[in-house]
Amino acid sequence: MARLLVTLKLRLLVNALRSSNSAKISFIISSTFAMLLAVFTFIVLAGLRGKSTSVELASVIFTVFAFGWLIAPIMVFGLDSTLDPATLALYPLRTRPLAAGLLAASFTGFWPLANVIGLLGVTVGLASGGFGVIIAVLAVVLQVLFCIALARFATTSLASLLRSRRGRDLAAFLIIPLFALYEFFTQVVPRAVSDGKITAASFTGFDSWMRWLPPGLAAHAIQDASDGRPGMALARLGALAAVIVVLAWLWVRSLGRALVTADTTTQSSRVRGMRLPLAGLGLRGAVAARVWLYQRREPLSLVYWALVAVLTAAVSASSIFGHKHHPAVILASAVIGAAFVGIFHANAAGQTGPAFVLEATALGRGRDLRAYFSGQNLVLCVIGAPLVVAVCFALAVAARDPWMGVEATPVVLSGLGAALGLSNLFTAALPYPMVKRVGTPVVVPAPGYSGYRLGALLVLVGTGVLAAPVIVGAVLAANGPDAIRIGVMLPCAAGYGFGLAVIGVRLAAKVAGNMLPEMCQAALRTTT
Repeated sequence: MARLLVTLKLRLLVNALRSSNSAKISFIISSTFAMLLAVFTFIVLAGLRGKSTSVELASVIFTVFAFGWLIAPIMVFGLDSTLDPATLALYPLRTRPLAAGLLAASFTGFWPLANVIGLLGVTVGLASGGFGVIIAVLAVVLQVLFCIALARFATTSLASLLRSRRGRDLAAFLIIPLFALYEFFTQVVPRAVSDGKITAASFTGFDSWMRWLPPGLAAHAIQDASDGRPGMALARLGALAAVIVVLAWLWVRSLGRALVTADTTTQSSRVRGMRLPLAGLGLRGAVAARVWLYQRREPLSLVYWALVAVLTAAVSASSIFGHKHHPAVILASAVIGAAFVGIFHANAAGQTGPAFVLEATALGRGRDLRAYFSGQNLVLCVIGAPLVVAVCFALAVAARDPWMGVEATPVVLSGLGAALGLSNLFTAALPYPMVKRVGTPVVVPAPGYSGYRLGALLVLVGTGVLAAPVIVGAVLAANGPDAIRIGVMLPCAAGYGFGLAVIGVRLAAKVAGNMLPEMCQAALRTTT
């Protein structure tokens, strides 16, 4: 069984190079990144030699790899059918040989090989002596085996959930912390390292509890063997092996249950009758009600709002948390946050999909089109304005200047009106179909449609330009009385933003009157 599944895995890898061009490019990019990760990790671990905190840093790196193996399979569950036990349920296979085969197949591929090569850097950076090198090799093998067993147990146990709508929501929310961590490590961490706030000794505290985790056991076993404590090293490796055995046993149990349990994730859900809120307000209210419901029910909408918050904070995070605080950059965060509310919703027809064709039957007049765009703007403003303002206030508190949140609020209101007006205009003028890959909630433009980049850039630049008068007013009124900062700037900025949104709605309605067939065509070609 193991030989058969390994052969099938190798055949899948070879066939990836013989399929479509997109599959070839994806395979080459993935393999390249795997090899780069292997080289980079090996160099980092090898560079730990002679450092007093080498074992602590090795424990951190081992733990990061373990979390990566835990999260990545959940995110690609729908893309990699080999992770789903339901694909094997119809075959007359016994559980234990199947588990052994799946475990062997999990070691096949560029990413497991990259993990082994990269983590073998501890043979240079942490191990010393012949016995230490042997223990280091065994520790790396057990570490990778632990990661694979953990990943298999997690995906098999959550298989029924990951096939459901809630599972897709889970995969959607996993993208958010990963994106936030990326922004944190690219902006805050380098500045903190350059200022001396993060050093190798900073990880010593983590090791007090991390050494008892399976990755920490592997790292400390290498140090014990290098320091002449073979009994302690073997004991740590034995404890790690025991954890792997327990995980493998739990995985086999969950795999056995999954192979004989009926899949109920595709059954239709019960629909409860309810009155559509705001429907009594005419077409504008019906559109607002539909958009409002989908902001809560659609995973992509939740991802968009979370990304708006992350991007708003990321713009000024490096300046606020750096050595010198620059609270004025919060105004830039206000503009960026408002702009991305418009950018993420600048293709309403394509994002709605084929259902937009049914909506288009009620949009025969300019008045109806204005109601359609204004209904969407109403919901996006009700959600977007408090969200971006709250993030700006949080940044102002972090910068120890809470009043900067007050100055950023008018900028948010004006920028949001400009962004929504521009997004309405590009929804009508540049409609394009969207496609979604299986297993991920994020939709992307269909192949061949690159004009969305120009639209996004114009929304971003246009929001900044149109909000410039309010930014200048906020800067000039920064040291003025509260009556001007709150009593004058807020209502004036809100009225200015409302006027920009109304102008955008009217222009978009005129353009959409001539572009409605193209909007319907883009919606019909959308696959979500």
